Amino acid sequence: MPKTIYLIRHGKASRDFPRISDIDRPLLEKGCVESDKMSTLLKEHTKQIDLFITSPAVRAFSTALIFARQFNYSLNSIILEKRMYMTGSTDLFNIIKGLNNQQSVAMFAHNPGVERLVKLLTSQGHIHFSTSAFAIIESNANNWNEIEAGTCKLLSYRYPKESVYS
Repeated sequence: MPKTIYLIRHGKASRDFPRISDIDRPLLEKGCVESDKMSTLLKEHTKQIDLFITSPAVRAFSTALIFARQFNYSLNSIILEKRMYMTGSTDLFNIIKGLNNQQSVAMFAHNPGVERLVKLLTSQGHIHFSTSAFAIIESNANNWNEIEAGTCKLLSYRYPKESVYS
């Protein structure tokens, strides 16, 4: 059975507080609104996601909470993964390869790692991954540890500024 990765970049975050460290930056209202819209759109593509994993950054975790509520996913079951903060595509890929028996995973992370992971998995050209955007990626591998770079298919890429939201 195919494995599905829902790769989501965190919502738009504030840069207005110089005394707050990067990991603690909160979502702006725009980030909340766009994440809510995108979670609704993702729900149209799939009814269930087996696992939610997020960077421990406040903006990524907050985005994960918004999506989890849309999917009736237990907020206490969201996994905070330290390796997803300030990391690259190789580390994100290794997290995927280390997953267990789930069929699908939602990953909430940051650029440039998110953009580079899409390219690593699918061999697609550069995709500009705006805040709150998501990609749906599918692998025909039976197990997560069998996924190889360049063998996955990009099923969908959606972003908040599409004309559907104008």
